[in-house]
Amino acid sequence: MISFDAQMQQVRSHVAAVPGWSDRSLVIEPALSVLASPSWRGVDGAPWRATDKASGESLFVKVMDPDAALYIDVACGFEAAQRASKLGIGPKVYVADAATGVLVMEDLNAGWRVGTLERMLDPKLVDAVIAARKRFQEGPPLPRSAGVFDEIERFYQAVKEINAQLPSDIDWMMAELRFAAAALASVPVQTAPIHGDGNVSNILISDAGEVRLIDWDRAGNADPLEDLGSLLVEAFDREPEARDAFIRATGGFDESAFNRTRIYGIADDLRHGLIGALLSAKSPRNTFEFYKFASWRFLRCSMAVREPRFGDMVRRV
Repeated sequence: MISFDAQMQQVRSHVAAVPGWSDRSLVIEPALSVLASPSWRGVDGAPWRATDKASGESLFVKVMDPDAALYIDVACGFEAAQRASKLGIGPKVYVADAATGVLVMEDLNAGWRVGTLERMLDPKLVDAVIAARKRFQEGPPLPRSAGVFDEIERFYQAVKEINAQLPSDIDWMMAELRFAAAALASVPVQTAPIHGDGNVSNILISDAGEVRLIDWDRAGNADPLEDLGSLLVEAFDREPEARDAFIRATGGFDESAFNRTRIYGIADDLRHGLIGALLSAKSPRNTFEFYKFASWRFLRCSMAVREPRFGDMVRRV
């Protein structure tokens, strides 16, 4: 792993490439505490803040960790972040260097807050998040195409090869989700670029109610309902609220589409459980609670699949 001092120097050199920042006297410091469980905050890349000593202006810098290559296409993620910047639905991007894994952005700090489950109870906020995702979906295809079921197979193979720690019912969960994948395979889908990560901590909300989406590392081309499903499974622990958001997002209630959306959310839990298990086994950052995060996602997936309604969802897609 790159040393703390070397990473700080890397941040300084990339900030100097931003117009108007080359000759400034800077304070470079970590921007926030990194936490894998429960919110996967700052895990994909080290978060830094570069502050101008004279003016107090600041930039946010993300330096991708080397082990991110286990589960992230950095070039695709950086392209998605740049698109979001141009659309005004993500922070403004000043530097996106995929070769070094450094992303320099505007610092949405003062006057902005991270999304929480409590904030997701506000329909206007949820609708603003969904609208931002829809705007992104209107763009041209991204370099990476990978639906959730393909990624589940990829990460399952990876964790089995290294004998990673997995729950006792993992093979059963895989069998059930493969059954669901086979049912969904017969449904015609028009793929689009999606954000790909429903974690509500990837939503920034201003005091004025503006919304910005961050962490575009999971972006790729997939069914737009997959994007909605990953959000609903994270934002709502009860189906009625998820159903209400689905109706507002789609303009009506289509049972088969809603069932697909919910299945995508359940599959997203399995995918992220496998990612957490993979990092728990292979990442040198062994102080992070990767398996604790994985255990929660595995548990929520297992609970959803054991529900009698899961079979009905699959049957009526």
